[in-house]
Amino acid sequence: MAKKKNNSNKRKNKSKNQGKKSQQLGTKVDRQTGSLFFRRLPQEIRVEIYSHVFSSTRLAFGERTTGRISTIDIKPARNSLALLRVCRRMKHEIGNSWLSQVLFFFEDPGTLLDKLTPLPRNILSRLRRVTFAGDTLMVSFPEDDVYYRPVSVLKLLPGLRLDVLTVLGGHGSDVNYDALSGLIADGSGWKELRYISCSSAMLGFSLFDIMGDRSRYHRKPQPLYWQCMMEDRDGLALKPSVTIYRATESGRYGSILDPSKRVQYEQKPDQVQAPVFQPGVFREDPELMTDGEKEKEILVVVKRGFGVDFEKKGGPPHFDGDIMEDMPVKTWAYVRANHVDFPDSDDDDYGDDYDDSNSDDDDDDEYLRGSRGCPSSSAKKEFVGQADVYKDVDEYAWNPLHFNPRGF
Repeated sequence: MAKKKNNSNKRKNKSKNQGKKSQQLGTKVDRQTGSLFFRRLPQEIRVEIYSHVFSSTRLAFGERTTGRISTIDIKPARNSLALLRVCRRMKHEIGNSWLSQVLFFFEDPGTLLDKLTPLPRNILSRLRRVTFAGDTLMVSFPEDDVYYRPVSVLKLLPGLRLDVLTVLGGHGSDVNYDALSGLIADGSGWKELRYISCSSAMLGFSLFDIMGDRSRYHRKPQPLYWQCMMEDRDGLALKPSVTIYRATESGRYGSILDPSKRVQYEQKPDQVQAPVFQPGVFREDPELMTDGEKEKEILVVVKRGFGVDFEKKGGPPHFDGDIMEDMPVKTWAYVRANHVDFPDSDDDDYGDDYDDSNSDDDDDDEYLRGSRGCPSSSAKKEFVGQADVYKDVDEYAWNPLHFNPRGF
């Protein structure tokens, strides 16, 4: 009997200790009932404050080129998502709304895919603003290397529903022209596309293609031709639009986003083709290619038609240069491991069986800040990078190799 009494006392003491522990834990969780922020500001005003903070926040990732062979790893500023961590009540009120407000910035298409392809579709579809450097994505096959354009990169992101996609043109004026044409002809996942070129040469380069094997680079009067392409896609009644702007100042990179420092631009047919019509012969446009004119930035704004379903769909129909047609059942994790990084480890480590199903909404901020993501060669080592610094989320800097391809 004494033994039972002793056990009973132990249970009582344990119960008391648990109660004290619960009370102690309870005092650590501040419900913010006395906070002036929550007491005096209506929730509608608090939501506006959250929106203002996140709309001026940029989460940047990738390797930024600083020289011929030098790069720095860019990561988001340390406190970019501080509002989600300082207060539970605040995090509850914000929910997932921040996903549609921050700007996601990627230094290269590979990093874009590393970060976004593993996201659950219900999270990916909440993103509204993305900017990335639109260089071609090189994928190596045994027989050849293939350079995929931005439109093919986006094909790997079914469910994407951006309000604004900004693409910073890559290397080569003719390649940029073709990349933008591809986005206009087959691109989706965005309501508005902003394509920026560091040079007016994108609309004025010369081309001599008598054999016709470079027809994809044949220039047309713009934006008239691109406008016709969009009307064929969305329908004239839904009023899609393509507008070209040209910077007013030469060499003032970044100024094209300032409406006061740009003018609307349209080409005439005789600015494109040779004076005496010759198939495949395109002369330089002197208005765009002379010194002081070539260095003016170009901005092309493409808007889908009203009411068009612009969500990115997976699978067919395919288009010329479609990565999904070349590798129809492969994930980006597989492509990265076997055709981009060529790791020394077994290919199966990052093959088709890669599982991202353990992701949950509570970890979205950590996932997108870089602590989680698609396995890659860079992910195997501890990530040490430079925090992104900016005054305006839309500002950008051109890769110096755009202006001096051979280096410094």
